[in-house]
Amino acid sequence: MLERAQATCATCVRGTRTFVGRYREFLLDPGTIFTLVSLVLLIAAVIQDPAGLNEASQASTPLYFASAIVGSVYIWWSAIQGIRERDFTADIPVSIATIAAIAIGQYSAAAVVAVLLLIGGMLEEIVSARAGNALEALAKLLPDRVTVRRDGQDVVVPLDQVVAGDVLLVRPGERIAVDGEILSGSASINQAAITGESVPVEKQAGDEVYAGTLNEVGALEIRATKVGEETTLGQIRRMVEEAQEQKAPIERVLDRYAKLYTPAALLLGAGVWWWSGDLLRAITILIVFCPCVMVLATPTALVASIGNAALRGSLVKKGATVEAMSKVDTVAFDKTGTLTYGEPELVDVLPLNGLEKSELLRLAATAEKYSEHPLGRAVVRAAEAQGASIPDPEGFEALPGMGVSASADGHRLVLGRPQLLREQGVPVDGQLEARTSELASEGRTVIAIATGTEPAGLLVLQDGLRPESGGVVERLNKLGIRTVLVTGDNRSTAERIASELGIKELYAEVLPQEKVEIVKRLQSGGHRVAFVGDGVNDGPALATADVGVAMGLGGTDVAIETAEIALLSDDLSKLPHLLSLSRKAMSAIRQNLVFSLGVLAVAVGLAIPGILSPVTGALLHELSSIPVIMNSARLIGVRERS
Repeated sequence: MLERAQATCATCVRGTRTFVGRYREFLLDPGTIFTLVSLVLLIAAVIQDPAGLNEASQASTPLYFASAIVGSVYIWWSAIQGIRERDFTADIPVSIATIAAIAIGQYSAAAVVAVLLLIGGMLEEIVSARAGNALEALAKLLPDRVTVRRDGQDVVVPLDQVVAGDVLLVRPGERIAVDGEILSGSASINQAAITGESVPVEKQAGDEVYAGTLNEVGALEIRATKVGEETTLGQIRRMVEEAQEQKAPIERVLDRYAKLYTPAALLLGAGVWWWSGDLLRAITILIVFCPCVMVLATPTALVASIGNAALRGSLVKKGATVEAMSKVDTVAFDKTGTLTYGEPELVDVLPLNGLEKSELLRLAATAEKYSEHPLGRAVVRAAEAQGASIPDPEGFEALPGMGVSASADGHRLVLGRPQLLREQGVPVDGQLEARTSELASEGRTVIAIATGTEPAGLLVLQDGLRPESGGVVERLNKLGIRTVLVTGDNRSTAERIASELGIKELYAEVLPQEKVEIVKRLQSGGHRVAFVGDGVNDGPALATADVGVAMGLGGTDVAIETAEIALLSDDLSKLPHLLSLSRKAMSAIRQNLVFSLGVLAVAVGLAIPGILSPVTGALLHELSSIPVIMNSARLIGVRERS
């Protein structure tokens, strides 16, 4: 029993130390100190004289007076600062109320009002402190020291001494400190902190890695391409900071209306005092008329929705984006790298001279083994996926813009367009050309293969669709969203993609500047447009749209600068969720505002005839913020629909 108690005490001590260390700045803030001192004095006063809480007693206990003065002084100071900055906040009517209560000897009422309002402000500061800790948590994803290979030796150096071009050694269990390219080794990388992917990703030489990710298995040599604030993690941290500082248009409007409350509260309080002759009623009016709950209605919902998106791998830059996203009725998609992977894949092998498909593919892969062309690499990948053994070609020649020529297994192989085969002395009949044209008309790429002096078959390739693309378009249509395909690719390819996905409106063979014109044309028709692209040639369109959504924040600097939302895991299925979430966020804000106005009306209605006292008015005011916060907090739990 004693050991268990000691263990419990040790846990409590560690927890207290952790809390103090994490919230040190908040705990040392003057507002926190004044709040806690005033609260302690009020508790002591209640213990000494419980009857003093009754306003009719006009308790003059020194402890009530001390609590009222300590709490009110900070509120008065805040009100003076607001007046100096011409920001007429809720502290002004509360200051007048506490001064009046103290002047007529209502020390307990002044103390309770001051303490309750200060506690409300302190709770808001705790939320801000937690947000700051979230940023610090991002910074802690990076190690303090790293191992760098310099002049053939492994040297441990502080992270701030690493520069782009350095080669880092990352062992199993270590976090990667830079954005870079793997030079050697293979590993299983947990990228959840950056992309939201729950399953570790296998990485090998040539792949990119991101700062803040965890090397779970394997050792790597990584060449640093970005360090410090230039890394993906650094950019995320910077954007989170900016998002916290930014205010949505709807929030700024509320701030402007909140400023009207001060003169309205003063006029109404003076009017009630003149009508009833009861100063306590006027004081109560000043307390309940504070706009704190109304001002709280918007930011809580915006922060909750942005947090929901971040937990699911989508980075929303600022609160204004949530409001803009809720109004989107048209989504324009780029094709390459967005709806598709942006890389060709082999979809069919058509033998012509009796060869088996597997054998024809093996010969083609052998001929393309040394090719650097994306089509050639796609052929090799397809053969490897089928488990084919691909020997080195006996001879290889790349024919730029045409194809390749190679020798393998005693065969002379030619791969390319029918025109290339003809130029290499291979007879090509009209039937082969017609078949090639027919396949190409469907938006596919066709490679003809010749072995020796006769055509051997055709390889059919196409840009592979992302598996989630069809479901995303279907869900958007169910949400009543108009979908548009905007691509620089040829019309036949665009039509095939649009047909497969169910997109009825498309623009093909357009240049980057023409994409901007299309977005502007949609906007001029009264539509709110979200543009989804890969952030490279789509940069201008991303910036022009009402909401720009970039695929893969880690991929391009253009996406970071121009898009308001980044899908960190390149997962399009997040898009319908973001649209639905933003609409729910705006609905929650409207609900919060209606509730706040309702509470205000009830409180004023009860205060005018004297039913509410300053103490009960302050309690009603503070307690009414709880439903608003809870209504906003439920947005964090909104899940994606499959």
